[in-house]
Amino acid sequence: MKKIIAMIAFVSMLASCSQKSEPVETVVLEPPKQEVYQPKHQSATIDLNTAKKYDYRNAPLDVPATSVVVNYDPKVPYAKPIEVVYSYANGDTFTFMIPADFGLWKNSAGRFRVISDAEGTVWLQGQTKSGKFHEFVFYGNPEYNGTKIKPNSYRNLPAGEIKYRQ
Repeated sequence: MKKIIAMIAFVSMLASCSQKSEPVETVVLEPPKQEVYQPKHQSATIDLNTAKKYDYRNAPLDVPATSVVVNYDPKVPYAKPIEVVYSYANGDTFTFMIPADFGLWKNSAGRFRVISDAEGTVWLQGQTKSGKFHEFVFYGNPEYNGTKIKPNSYRNLPAGEIKYRQ
């Protein structure tokens, strides 16, 4: 019996020695990284061969643009391509580019026929070098997609005026 008790004591000693106490590791969870939105810069080039005489272009995105800028040479028609650049609240941009083969006409006050309004609508009128007339309307607010406008570049100079039809 003494042998059995001694053996049990010896086995329990071995068992307690084999259970080494390891240091407790603390796991530090890093907060999930916030993905930073990368703005998208898209563009479309207008093909003057397939463009309609009165060419209406819908808003490029489903949200209204915060601003619009029309880049053209303010002195010489046909000098460089015309760019209609829409900017959005999330940093996105969309650019319509009309090739340099298209030149703007001037109104009776001697200003190029380019009008933009607070809704982001841009109206411009001119012709290609070969003499083909075009009137372009670009909408910045999708609310106006599909509507027609009646521009008057002679009123409210220098900006002009755009009236929306039903």
